[in-house]
Amino acid sequence: MNNNSFKLLAFAPFAIFAFACNNESKTSEKTEMDTMTKETPVVRDLPAFDKSRSVTVISPDHYKQLADTLNIRMVSGIYKPGDSSIMHAHPDFAMYILEGGTVELTAQDGSKQNIEFKKDMAVIMPATTHSAKNIGKTTLKIIVVEVNRPRN
Repeated sequence: MNNNSFKLLAFAPFAIFAFACNNESKTSEKTEMDTMTKETPVVRDLPAFDKSRSVTVISPDHYKQLADTLNIRMVSGIYKPGDSSIMHAHPDFAMYILEGGTVELTAQDGSKQNIEFKKDMAVIMPATTHSAKNIGKTTLKIIVVEVNRPRN
């Protein structure tokens, strides 16, 4: 990956959308983000995050809290081949993959999807509840940044 571009991966639970972005400055082009203000509402129909379903509570052997302040929490995660976690929840979150691996994610409804997380991949996800199992042959190491937004 060169300094002029980066890959941003954003996916809703169990659907992946990849975007390749050019990092060059283009001042003549305005984006939707340029016109948004802090007052722009984010419409979400989600209940408040249940901290009892947090990954550090449910799977303390795989996840360690690094920092927690201002409704933002950083967590490190490690899954060796064959490791799995039981059903747990995340508020809106971003993930950075330190060491890649293949994971089987199982949603609350029982649907499953295998995802190959590659080193240096960045992922942004909305709040979700799932279980995870490393079905690959390598140890998966991740940094998770959870954003616990107040809900109405």
